[in-house]
Formats: sequence, structure tokens, C-alpha cells
Amino acid sequence: MKFKLFGVRLCLSYPLAAGIALLLIFDPTGMAACCLAAAVCHELGHILAMKHYGTGVEKIRMSAFDVNITDVQQRKRGLKAELVICLAGVFVNFVLFLLTIAIYSWYNLYIFRYFALSNLSLCIFNSLPVESLDGGNALELILQRNFSDKAVYFITLTVSLAVVIPLGLFSFMALLKSPYNFTMLFAVLYLISVIIFKRKKHITGG
Repeated sequence: MKFKLFGVRLCLSYPLAAGIALLLIFDPTGMAACCLAAAVCHELGHILAMKHYGTGVEKIRMSAFDVNITDVQQRKRGLKAELVICLAGVFVNFVLFLLTIAIYSWYNLYIFRYFALSNLSLCIFNSLPVESLDGGNALELILQRNFSDKAVYFITLTVSLAVVIPLGLFSFMALLKSPYNFTMLFAVLYLISVIIFKRKKHITGG
């Protein structure tokens, strides 16, 4: 699914579009809409950081496994600029969490609580040093300045597994205690899928 918005090419995978539509249709609580809004704010954080460094967005590709923002000057920026752009999304989510939780303390409306939790969850999740997440991308940027591509490949995989495996064990134990504690396990399975997808893409040269 391809279209243009404000001169930017957007590529949205059909499975992701279908998944979003189903969540919005069958979620009566509004939590899915809050998560989607937080995700949009997250990506806007990256885009605004790019604009700050005088970079225009060329293309945004969204799939079930990642969101890839392409710009023509990506290779021309320094490490500091790249790290700021990389971590701008989680920064925006954290600021929105603080603002929304403050509003919720004054106006006890569930929608503010949902939006605050959505932003906090995205902030923590994307800060993990796992491949394809913002934390993992930031780690990869730093490693690329000091190590060979082969070493970066090995280190990022090792760190990703060092995070995902304990999380997987913890989520499985939580699931044994209560059959309703499946959210973290779902997140871990998603991370595993992301790692496999990126490794397969790296091997095939895609």
C-alpha cells in the first residue's frame, strides 16, 4: 500500500494495515487508538529531529517488523546528530507520558491514563538495546564507529539475545502464575521475530 502525504512517500504493508484496522474496530476501550496515537507521536519525534538537522524525509516504510525512515543525508550527519534522531522518538514518548499523567491527576479520565501508559510502554520498549528498536539502533551506531561490520553483527546479536532470553523466561513464569499475563510474552515473541527477520534480511542482502 503506497501513497503520498505532505510530499513524503509512505509504504504501509497490508498485514500491518489489516492488523491496525482490526484492533481499532474490535477494541471498545480506546486503548488501541491511544497506542496508535502514541506510535504516531513517536515517529513524529524522529521526523522533527531530522528537520532540526536540516534533513527532509524521503520515504517512510512501515511493516509489522519495523518502521524505516529514509532520508538523503543520512550518511552525511555526525554521530551526535544520528543518536539524537534515533532516540528522539522515545524522548517524545517520555515527555508525553509526563504531561499526560499530570493531566490525568487533575482530570480523572481513563483516556488520559491509557494515553500515558501507551507512551510509557513505547518509551521503555523502544529503549531496549535490541535490534531494530531505537535502543538497538543507537547501540549499533556507536559500535560502527569502533568495530568492524562483523564484530558489530556479533555484538548486536549477543546483546539482543541477552535482553530477550531473560525477558522470555520472566514472561513465561508470569504466564504460569496467571493465564492473563500474556502481554510480555507476546512482546518477546515479537522481538524474536524482529531479530530473525533482520538476520534473514542481512544474509539475503535485502
